[in-house]
Amino acid sequence: MGLLRAAVRDRLILPARTLLPLDVERVFRMLGRPIPAPIAVRLVIDTGSKRSSIVPSVLNCLLPTTAGRAVVETTFASAESELLWVRLEFPGASLAPEPHLAVARLPMPPSLRDYHGVVGRDLLSKWESFLYEGGRGRFTIRDSAGGLLSWLKRSFSP
Repeated sequence: MGLLRAAVRDRLILPARTLLPLDVERVFRMLGRPIPAPIAVRLVIDTGSKRSSIVPSVLNCLLPTTAGRAVVETTFASAESELLWVRLEFPGASLAPEPHLAVARLPMPPSLRDYHGVVGRDLLSKWESFLYEGGRGRFTIRDSAGGLLSWLKRSFSP
């Protein structure tokens, strides 16, 4: 069972590293191309966002492959955005890496310029639970159910 527990100050922030998916790294190796180094990012958890996003400056360094296009609704407007495949890892937590995530290439608004993107419900829905404890000032993410019989649930899941 993977777990991340973090304090909440002003925003719910998920530290991560963004990389190319492993299959893309293999292709880069076969072609003799250099593999971009992992990039440390700080992502804002936004349960109102349907899709996760990462700022263009980070994605430009990775050179990820295209996953398509999507219409993204923001507070300011509705716009079409390119989707790109990335892998996310969570150093300092026992959460399993997310091997393939299609993220939108979107800038952050000026008030969030210190962050590199948004974790939306597309990624949140892949985890077993997300718990925000306002009174305690913390949040917890679990990537699988814990407990003595947790193996049983995974064995019989569709």
